[in-house]
Amino acid sequence: MIHVLTLTYLKPRETVTAHMAEHKAWLREHADRGRILLSGPRPDGGAVIVTADLDEATVRDLIESDPWHRLGIASYERIGFEARNAGPGVVTAAEPDDSVLLINVATTDDAPATVDALAKAVEHVAATADGFHGSRLLTSVDGDAVVNIAAWADEKRFNAIFDDPEFTRRYGNFARTTSGAKYRLYRTSRVITPNR
Repeated sequence: MIHVLTLTYLKPRETVTAHMAEHKAWLREHADRGRILLSGPRPDGGAVIVTADLDEATVRDLIESDPWHRLGIASYERIGFEARNAGPGVVTAAEPDDSVLLINVATTDDAPATVDALAKAVEHVAATADGFHGSRLLTSVDGDAVVNIAAWADEKRFNAIFDDPEFTRRYGNFARTTSGAKYRLYRTSRVITPNR
């Protein structure tokens, strides 16, 4: 389950600030281990943390290891939910699993036409392919390349799209708008978060 953790400050702002470095080090440690996906302050005070897909015991241990919790600086409220949808590129598994990210880079002289053709292929996949979790199409700032980042449950289900004649027809239309395209499948090797 994904967990949304809401922190409420129990001590004055000066105490929170005095222990901020310890808390940030804790956040970074667990973000780098893939356990924390998002974190930040709330405008009205306190903070929010969104975890990766973790079991109840791991979340309890995570909370108990926070210096703010141990020192009585903040209390935690927790809401868990089953993540069924995530934006492409968002990896919710705390540990490596079978999921893969497709990164397809295409060079082009007509980025709008390439994006349009690629979108038609991806829209077909979104409507028909089991194991497809979403795609993000990017255009380079210079306008000479288009990138598709797509999340898949596993390599086998990604490869199955090439058995679909309608997908291969649409993908062929996309390929004709490019001067070259190459894709690779990737798995997370390591997570590195900002250290500031």
